[in-house]
Formats: sequence, C-alpha cells, structure tokens
Amino acid sequence: MNKFILLTILTAFSTLLNAQWNCRSRLGAFLKPVGQSNLMWAAEVETSQGYLTNSHIANGMTFLGLDYSTNHSTFYFEGGVKYWRQKDLETDYLFSNHRFGLREAFYKYQNDQSNLMIGLHSATLNDHYLLNERMLGVSYKYSGNQWKINFSLGSVSNDFARNGTFCSTCYLYDIIPDRTVNSIGSDLWKTNLAAFTLSFLPGKSSDSDEFSSEGLGDEFSSMNEFETNSSFKVSELGWAVYTEFGSQVETSFLSTGLFADVSWGENLSFKPEILYQSGQNNQGIIYDMKLQKDFIWGNMQKSSLLFNYYDFTDISADANVLNRFSNILAGEVLRLDATDMPIFLTSVKHTFPKVKTHFKLQYACSNQISSMQEVDLQCGKIFFKHLQASAIMGYIKSDLIENDDHAVLGRLELRFNF
Repeated sequence: MNKFILLTILTAFSTLLNAQWNCRSRLGAFLKPVGQSNLMWAAEVETSQGYLTNSHIANGMTFLGLDYSTNHSTFYFEGGVKYWRQKDLETDYLFSNHRFGLREAFYKYQNDQSNLMIGLHSATLNDHYLLNERMLGVSYKYSGNQWKINFSLGSVSNDFARNGTFCSTCYLYDIIPDRTVNSIGSDLWKTNLAAFTLSFLPGKSSDSDEFSSEGLGDEFSSMNEFETNSSFKVSELGWAVYTEFGSQVETSFLSTGLFADVSWGENLSFKPEILYQSGQNNQGIIYDMKLQKDFIWGNMQKSSLLFNYYDFTDISADANVLNRFSNILAGEVLRLDATDMPIFLTSVKHTFPKVKTHFKLQYACSNQISSMQEVDLQCGKIFFKHLQASAIMGYIKSDLIENDDHAVLGRLELRFNF
C-alpha cells in the first residue's frame, strides 16, 4: 500500500517536471479565490534565452487564468500574449513578433464517473498514440468500475493547436524549412476530428461496495483470468476509432484498432497499439510499441527507462500515415510526428522529489526519407514553489538542415507563477 502511494506521488511529480516543447503550463496549480467568491485566478510569466546553430533565440509569454466553479460545473478561461525574436549572428538579421491568443476557454461538468467539456480545451484519448491536441469542440469521458469511454469531436486551427502559432515554441526551431509535416487548418472547420475509445479494466473489481479495489491500489485488487499472479497483470484492454474531415483534409480515412496496458515483474510495463488505417488507395497498419521500466530507490528517487517504437506498414502502394494530431512529437527541435515513421525514441530520466529536480537524456530518430536524429539533455528544478527553471542542450543531425548537416541547441527557460 505504501509503495503504491509512493509510486503515485512520484509519477505525478515526474509529469509536472517533464519538459516538453509544447505549451507547458503550471498555472492551474496556483488558482486562488478572489475575495470570498467562487471566482479564482492565477497568472504565469515565462521567458527564455538560447542558441540554435548560428542564431540567438528568445521568447516570452504571459498567461492569465480565471476559474469559476459551482457544484459540478466549471467555467475556465486562459489566455495571454507571447513575444519572440531570432537574430542570425552571422548576418545580423533580426526577426521579432508578438501575438495574443487563447490557450483554454471551456465549460466543464464533472461528477464521480463523467467528465464533459465544451469549448477550447486539450483533448486526449485513453489509447497511447492517436490524439493529444487542443481543439474547439466537445469531449466526454466516462469511467466506471471496469469500463472507460472517451469521445472527442472538434476542430483544430493553427491559431491554438499544440504545433500552432500561439503558445508553442516550435517557431524558434525552424531549421529544416523544406521538411514535409501534416498541415493544421488555417481557419476553424478546415481540419476536424472525431475519436472514440472504449476500455475494459480487467484488474478492477466489478463490485461497488466498500471493499472495491477502486482507489486502494493492488492490496485489494481482484484476481481473474487476466491476472494470474502478482508478476503479470493486464491493466487495460481497449478499442479505438478515429477519423479526420474538412476542406483541408485531402484524403478521408478511418483508423481503428486495439491497445493494451500490460505490466509484469518489478515496475515493468508494456503498452502496445495496432491500428488499421482505411482510406481511398491508402490502407496500412500503424504500430506503437512502448516499453518502460521504473526503478524506485530507498531515498524516494525514481529512475525511468523508456523504449518507444512507431512504424507504418503500407498495404496500398505508396500509402502513408494520414492522421495529423498524434501523441508523438519526439525531440525538442525536430518534433518528429506521424509522417516521420518509422520513429525510435528512447530516454532515461531520474527524479529527485525532495529537491524538486529531474534530469532526462533522450534520443529520437527517424529514417523515413532523410535520416533525422536528435539527442537532448534536459534538467528541471522548482525553486520556492513558484519558480521553475528548465535547461536543455541538444544535438540535431540531418542532411535536410541548410548549410550543414547538424545543429546545436542550448536554451534556458524560467517560469514564474503567482
């Protein structure tokens, strides 16, 4: 029981410190009431300085979040302004710009089993590969004793997407201008998505009494044909359906398949997913295989070793991956996505919870057409609860990089919440 609680705390802390390139924010953890009302607010200021190849890169963002909650309902708004600049150190060419935008603006209804969100929000599915995107639309999640349902329907615009013009830092890393990437709708309703996942949780008890395994970890979990002993356990079996449509979606398609979450041994997990993509003259199989091993040390430190492989096998001649809003985005600079398959990603991460610090070494590569490789070393630390510092060094190698076949990155980011 104590080990389960420790794992839960470490996992949550690891997620908090995980330095991803896309629109990260800790603003929600600092919401505080306005007087004695139900209205809450928080703000965040972020700034960074760095070097990429022969350019100085810098950016700044300011966010304001407002939350009004009563009973099961929540109205949430988060928006702000960003500024960025790039200066070529060889030619002295300077480019700078600023932009206002929204990050979240939604209504949420939530109870013990259901979660309904309407508006601009981040949408994910219960599977491992298909969806992680900010969209304008509706999402619904249901979680029962042994079943989970997740549904999303919405539109994605370049104005607010994870890889769009506001919030993300991708505009700082455009060192491969001729690289082909999936396009995001230039306006609303041009790239839309519909997605559904259904999950069965065989390790959970179907009983709902006070001795249910819900929330009690492994101590009271039930035994069945999927969980034969303490060393092997199938935590989740799921089915996923996904499609995209709109005037900017060139080829209509439907992707459907199965995913699972399996664990065995000492903190070893395997998360496979296989999808069949059906489109006009564009049939194929998508594979996502993830293997992770966690090491829990006696001083509450945690180390995680990850191996992740994505691939696509064409059934039709010259078929390619069609979904554009996947949950990959590997590499701080390259941001390898579905169109870059096959992709291999491996990392090792060590977390020091007592001093709120982590280190992560990651390698990502793709050999689809032109080889692209990236090695990143990240470090993150929280100071005095309100200040988070993240530093990253990277080495990128590809024959698509202009004037050279490699690039070097160094970037320091500071994020203050109040």
